[in-house]
Amino acid sequence: MAQKKKSSKKKNSTLFAAACVLLGLLIILIVFLVKKDQIFTNLKETAFFDKVFGSTPTAIEKHEPAEPKKTETIPLKNDEVTIKIESEEAAPSKPAEEVVSIRPSDYSTTEDKNATSENVTSVKESVKPESTKKEEKTKTEKPAATGTTELQLCFVNIDGDGSVVRQLVKRKVSKSDSPLTASITLLLKGPDSTISAERNLMSLIPEGTKLLSAKVSGGVAYLNFNEAFEINTYGVEGYIHQLEQIVYTATAFSTVNSVQFLIEGEKRDYLGSEGQWIGSPLSRSSF
Repeated sequence: MAQKKKSSKKKNSTLFAAACVLLGLLIILIVFLVKKDQIFTNLKETAFFDKVFGSTPTAIEKHEPAEPKKTETIPLKNDEVTIKIESEEAAPSKPAEEVVSIRPSDYSTTEDKNATSENVTSVKESVKPESTKKEEKTKTEKPAATGTTELQLCFVNIDGDGSVVRQLVKRKVSKSDSPLTASITLLLKGPDSTISAERNLMSLIPEGTKLLSAKVSGGVAYLNFNEAFEINTYGVEGYIHQLEQIVYTATAFSTVNSVQFLIEGEKRDYLGSEGQWIGSPLSRSSF
């Protein structure tokens, strides 16, 4: 019985040892299969078989290491740097805020960053509210020149024997950008009875006459009147003096030597039914 027990124990020990060896071989096989590519690569690179056995097996000789997996890089969306120009709540005239966006991709070097910083400063200046710009402009602009000037007007007077006499007067008025237009317009309104020098004067220019336009070119004043300028109830002498009044008033300016009369924008040869010549420029020597 004792001999049988010893035999049974020895058999069990042999089976256990065989199982352990089999398990170890299985583990080695699994590790080999998992690390096969790396093992073959190391054997090929170190020439292990050449050094030990004198030749390398064909499988290891032809083995090519597997390429590493490529890792895809997903580009991230560039963040935006937001610069806010906020206004104080106490200042109602300023806008709530102005926002300027700059992407980091707009610059790549330190110098570019500095340049971008300067650009941001200029952008801040450009987004100033309109009210601020107007205030700054008002401070820098000088007020328009103001003052008075004297214009010479030509009216007429009736002397003791009934003759019509030309009378030149000066009137002080505010400065104008178009002094010729201003003087002719005042002339058409007639004498000002509140001024002592004009109290006994009169005008023979027909009532309702209006100056439509005026320009000076080459010493000639082109004065355009409406149709009322053609009808003078004082007859021939009335036509002569209405032309005389305008010519003397216009030629008081150093830039005007003569006057070309126009009616409704057209040049005509004669004025009214009495036939006073206006087909060419008239000067003071025409009267």
